[in-house]
Amino acid sequence: MINFVLIFFQVIINTLAQLLLKKGVVFINFDLPIYKLILALVSNIYICGGVFIFVFSLLLWLYLLSQFELSFLYPFGSLSYVLAALGGWFFFAENITWLRSSGIFLILVGVALIAKR
Repeated sequence: MINFVLIFFQVIINTLAQLLLKKGVVFINFDLPIYKLILALVSNIYICGGVFIFVFSLLLWLYLLSQFELSFLYPFGSLSYVLAALGGWFFFAENITWLRSSGIFLILVGVALIAKR
């Protein structure tokens, strides 16, 4: 049971990292010269936080890979798509169309089927 909690925790922190990275790049001008761009990226608190959490998520993912078959574990990663869509809608006012909603539903059904083992 604890491993399932870890799977969902990994999905959540992976999504959190993506949301922080998205928040951070809003403040970045990608037309800057490369050295200024790198300085802007490494000095942005959201990007640094997102990278830190992403690395932690990767370490947890490696542990989970040692505990589960890849064919079972990997589909759970698609839950990040669901959470990212909801996070984009909630935090960035992104649009979730009926087509995206249908895709989210299909992902949830697919993960539920995989989870049944």
